[in-house]
Amino acid sequence: MLFSDPIKLNAARYQDREAITFKGLRFTYRDFNERINQLAHALQDIGVDKGDKVAFMLMNCHQLYEVIFACGKIGAVYVPINSRFVGPEIQHVLDDSESVVLVVDSRFSNEVVPFIDKYRTAKQFITVGTDEQAEFLNYENWISAFSKEEPVPSSPLNELDTLSIMYTGGTTGYPKGAVRSHRSMYLVSLLFSIEFNISRLGKGLAAGPLYGAAALSISLPNLFVGNSVHILEKFHPVEVLKAIEEEKTTTTFLAPPMLEAIFSLPKEILQQFNVSSLKSLISVGAPLHTSTKEKVLEYFHAVELNEFYGATELGGAANLFPEMQQEKDRSVGVPMLGMEIELRNDEGRQVLVNEAGEFFVKGITLCDEYYQRPVANKESFDGEWLSLGDVGVQDEDGYYYIVDRKSDMILSGAINVYPAEIEGVLHEHPKVEDVAVIGVPDEKWGEVPLAAIVLRKGQQAEKEEIIEFCNGKLAKYKIPHHIDFVEELPRSLQGKLLKFQIRKKYE
Repeated sequence: MLFSDPIKLNAARYQDREAITFKGLRFTYRDFNERINQLAHALQDIGVDKGDKVAFMLMNCHQLYEVIFACGKIGAVYVPINSRFVGPEIQHVLDDSESVVLVVDSRFSNEVVPFIDKYRTAKQFITVGTDEQAEFLNYENWISAFSKEEPVPSSPLNELDTLSIMYTGGTTGYPKGAVRSHRSMYLVSLLFSIEFNISRLGKGLAAGPLYGAAALSISLPNLFVGNSVHILEKFHPVEVLKAIEEEKTTTTFLAPPMLEAIFSLPKEILQQFNVSSLKSLISVGAPLHTSTKEKVLEYFHAVELNEFYGATELGGAANLFPEMQQEKDRSVGVPMLGMEIELRNDEGRQVLVNEAGEFFVKGITLCDEYYQRPVANKESFDGEWLSLGDVGVQDEDGYYYIVDRKSDMILSGAINVYPAEIEGVLHEHPKVEDVAVIGVPDEKWGEVPLAAIVLRKGQQAEKEEIIEFCNGKLAKYKIPHHIDFVEELPRSLQGKLLKFQIRKKYE
């Protein structure tokens, strides 16, 4: 059960069938597999062996898929980096994962070049696109010199070998890496194919950011069953509708803010496109608002809508299937195939029906651990069970609902934002005495960060000054949308911020 085996298989059984389409380029399964092989040989040529980490920071593109499958073939470990990260955040992921190679879009080189000498382990840099700023290897020129034959890993591969370290939000300020095996990612692709009805002779649309677990995992079943995947470099509502019509795509992932953006388009634009080819629409991040769900089912009239609850650490935990949509509004559904869910109280015991408890999950796709995070592993894992940190209830029919989340976490779109990281940056401002960051409702993104700031005695500051200070230190979506200057922040006797009291002020 090695992750890249289906690509090799499909290159043999579907040689001339389209595998990937992107910006006018069309690759058959034979083409795609040969490019993956060339990259695998190229990586081995610069010393990448089994277990070595290969990071990438790319916009959506065919090279991104090539990196993950090439790593799978030679036993290397791929490490996605959020394409919206800035210098210090990129350095954290590279150093924390001990990556030795970075494949980077040339447009991001200005966030990489100033930090090159600071990276602890990353010494090889490959650029996708043209780059005049740094002497990096050019991806296309580099791989073209290597064999298209199947590579041989430096030592035998096993399905329990690590395939990926995928970074998720951390409570200590910076994200932590979830270690995923070949078996885990292979099974996610198979189970998503079953659960979301992604079957043969269809076509996937990759419209969401592929550095994220959701968009990537939902696109992969297509490549396992021999379908084609059409890639959009980045999300734009009109481009999504255009791609559905022109490419006749049958399945896609769209997070709630993406759907909101589509339905914010003028009616005359929506009516220009024929979207009848779309059969399976998968959403994740937060339950859809009832009004949005009604628009989805009316506009994409042939679609089966799935809303699932998942995490970077495991893929999917629960799903609200199409036939359940009308009965259980705002529910995250029932456990997915191969997964078990328990809601536990503070003493670790399962709660009763309609009682709130913390989500714990176990199953066949669970990550192995958090990379080099013994404290986080001890706090989050209970044997085979993993705490997702969210609080929910289960009704009499067995359906689950999220009633709260980790007090720290902000869900902005489909992306987790952790206030500890933002607070750490704001504490560096010379005028800031104390700070607390919480999430507040936002019509477009669901939630956005708000920073409540206590200034040092005698200091004055404007909102714009605080936001400008964050530029270059945080990805744009993490920068607070709202700044409130306050006299003091409530804390416990132990000095812990009482964020539930802070939230009440902004309800």
